[in-house]
Amino acid sequence: MVIADLGCSSGPNALTLVSAAVDAIHRYCAQHEQLPPEMCVLLNDLPDNDFNAVAKSLDTLKHSGDEALARPTAVITGMVPGSFYERLFARGSLHLVCSANSLHWLSEAPEDLKKSRIPMHDSDEQLRSSRHQIVADSYARQFRKDFMRFLSLRAQEIVPGGRMVVSLLVKRSDKPDTELIQPWTPAVTALSDMALRVS
Repeated sequence: MVIADLGCSSGPNALTLVSAAVDAIHRYCAQHEQLPPEMCVLLNDLPDNDFNAVAKSLDTLKHSGDEALARPTAVITGMVPGSFYERLFARGSLHLVCSANSLHWLSEAPEDLKKSRIPMHDSDEQLRSSRHQIVADSYARQFRKDFMRFLSLRAQEIVPGGRMVVSLLVKRSDKPDTELIQPWTPAVTALSDMALRVS
């Protein structure tokens, strides 16, 4: 089973989702008295990521988790530097793809804003307020373009019947001062639920 985390980062949360997935698979197999499958866990981020820190944390993925699960099968790990807006994996090779709080990083600034030299955030409050809708619409168009590309690429890389769990930072409204919602708990819950359905 091949699991990929796209936009893994390098901090303490770098292994959160893949650890939850690996533990859930082992828990399911233990409950059903099955031998867990060998797993390959691949972490992706941009080449500028601190992959040294990620590499050091990968060993904990192999040996940590619920002691009662006693991971008896191999968990092979690897890192794949590159943009998730490009092909990263062989066709039909991934069983589970996770991406948490990464897809808000766009492939580029919106072309129309670059051509017009309109910054995302202007220090002049009146100017910023007058351009807010133009900037928001441009970024929304760029997000749609990038997200469709992301989905198209993953559709090529995921095995038939494979799964993808994506969480994004979202806002309750289009007002610039509203709070952001961080959906960590639903993402981990979804991964655990999906792993329980693996047969």
